[in-house]
Amino acid sequence: MDHYVAENGIAPAAMGMPDASDGAAAFSAATLGMLFRRSALRHAGRPALWVDGQSITYDELLAAACPIAHALVAAGLGDGTARCAVLGGRGLGDFTGILGASLARCIYVPLNARHPPQRLARIMRDAEAQALIADREHINEARAVLEDTPHPVLVLLPDSPSVPDWAGGTRHRFLCGGDLPDAPVTSLPPGNSADGAYLLFTSGSTGAPKGVLVRNRNVMPYLRSVAARYAPGPADRCTQLFDLTFDLSVHDLFLTWGAGAALYRVPDNVRFAPRAFVHRHALTMWFSVPSTAATMLGLRALRPNDFPGLRLGLFCGEALPKRLALAWAAAAPNAVIENLYGPTEATIALTAWRLPREQHALDALPEVLPIGAPLPGQAALPVTASGTPAGEDEEGELCLAGSQVTDGYWRRPDLTGQRFVRFPWDDRVWYRTGDRARISRGHGLVYLGRLDRQVKIAGHRVELQEVEAVLHRAADANAAAIAWPLGPDGLARGIVGFVGTCPRPDDALLQACRDALPPYAVPSAIRRVSDWPLNNSGKTDHRRLLAMMEAEPCHRT
Repeated sequence: MDHYVAENGIAPAAMGMPDASDGAAAFSAATLGMLFRRSALRHAGRPALWVDGQSITYDELLAAACPIAHALVAAGLGDGTARCAVLGGRGLGDFTGILGASLARCIYVPLNARHPPQRLARIMRDAEAQALIADREHINEARAVLEDTPHPVLVLLPDSPSVPDWAGGTRHRFLCGGDLPDAPVTSLPPGNSADGAYLLFTSGSTGAPKGVLVRNRNVMPYLRSVAARYAPGPADRCTQLFDLTFDLSVHDLFLTWGAGAALYRVPDNVRFAPRAFVHRHALTMWFSVPSTAATMLGLRALRPNDFPGLRLGLFCGEALPKRLALAWAAAAPNAVIENLYGPTEATIALTAWRLPREQHALDALPEVLPIGAPLPGQAALPVTASGTPAGEDEEGELCLAGSQVTDGYWRRPDLTGQRFVRFPWDDRVWYRTGDRARISRGHGLVYLGRLDRQVKIAGHRVELQEVEAVLHRAADANAAAIAWPLGPDGLARGIVGFVGTCPRPDDALLQACRDALPPYAVPSAIRRVSDWPLNNSGKTDHRRLLAMMEAEPCHRT
């Protein structure tokens, strides 16, 4: 094993990237809030955000976020530990809410308004969020969440002229736009690297989402590394495609804004056919999950030279097929293409690999592209079942260490102890990813799949056990779930559920899933299995269920 690859990462120049270490100077701030504050004052009149057809400058965005921040601080929530939920769906109010919370030294907890209210209320309870920010468009969703939140919450409605009628009899305190204080940004607390930055909830194998608290000391090293690597600047125009509950969105927002660049919230209706949008706005940086590019390719919306103005194409969240990367490289011939890897527990992405341009190097690549080497200051090693570092080309569980690795799961010491471990040969805490990998001298880290039944749907982490738990409760019978169908690129397109003998109709079972799971985790169909398949251990034989689907696919509902 090459110690340099495992420990030190690969410098931009060594990977054929321009040496842009000077670009990281703007990212020396200790917190996300300070990063934006510094950049907004420096680039006041420049465009910061394009959303819903309007362009917002840095000073306008700062002016919208500041009253939110001051209201949170005035309520005693500016100590670096308070949690502030932001409810919405990638609208202007969501961006200003995240910035307001960050400027106030609050930990922001993004809530996707398209997710089931009972799931959002569960997150509010588990996070013990002391505040909730919602825009006028999502007042009804806020009501549903707050009705199931037992503890009192400060509710900020920055773009609402008055408190909704239903708010009077609740336990919560409401502030509307006119109630928010007007004070300069310089009077806000500066914050420090130990402050919490954001709290995200991912799919949990027990049937309930689990939280990961990312501190500023985790996320700022990541931003400094990628700023040095990709040299974003005020002239750049960057895509924003990820839901704000997805940690890759943090890269979108704060790498862009830290550099004084402009962020473009790509509308949902052009997500899979973005050529005209990218051309019209002269976008320079693209970041998405591979599934987005795969859908574009399937729709013939990823053709040679479609995106000549892009200088950077980044992919993360799923395995990146070689065929897909080559199609993207042909569509964006002037772009550097990189494959990033990293779970939420290790802050956005911890390794990176660049697609070479030389034909002989392309020919030698595996069908699923490598994930490369760690970013500077981080470490990534495959570890064998006996707990020793795997040798070159030896398979092991990929374990991660470094400043980007978080402290563990939110108020779950049991789960933390299972996944965040120490090895006798190193004094750091290592995160056990559950991913299989090996180190190839020619390519660095190579991803080999999962050790468990976690899958990625459009880049979102889904524990199939969570889906099974919901189905089991709804059916009161044997239940299982598998990723199906798989595209020609090997990426999962959805989930199919299986139940044993059960009187409840399929529609009722699917509705139970919609009430408990985010949309991407809801099965597209239910299949009935009277003779439940078991393996030699007496457990559900998922391979036989997959064989059933391959032999006789069911129709989606």
